[in-house]
Amino acid sequence: MKLATLAVAFLSVVSGYDILDTANFDAKTKDGIWLVKFYSPTCPWSRRFAPTWTKVYEDLQDGLSVKDVFFGEVDCKANRALCDSVDIDGYPTVVHFDQGANKGEVPGGQSYESLTQFAKSL
Repeated sequence: MKLATLAVAFLSVVSGYDILDTANFDAKTKDGIWLVKFYSPTCPWSRRFAPTWTKVYEDLQDGLSVKDVFFGEVDCKANRALCDSVDIDGYPTVVHFDQGANKGEVPGGQSYESLTQFAKSL
């Protein structure tokens, strides 16, 4: 649990990565292309996925910033209404947004290879 907290703290200060919630989600995702992880901090699959998600962001952040591709995450336990509005039915789920429009789940969205390939294709 402490490792996950440290990862969230680290990512929240890195440029191009945002902690999203009901207060800022629409304003943030209306511009650019977003890959957003929806998760629950109590979900074991979300905790297992966290290092993969962090590695994808770290490996791609420099190359994608020039394309206006951003990464973010939503804690569905704290933002249930937001996750319901996006039709999140399991954790973790990575969703692609383009100029605020939900483009659907990232295919194969929990593997490093699928996520990096998808992000590079944007």
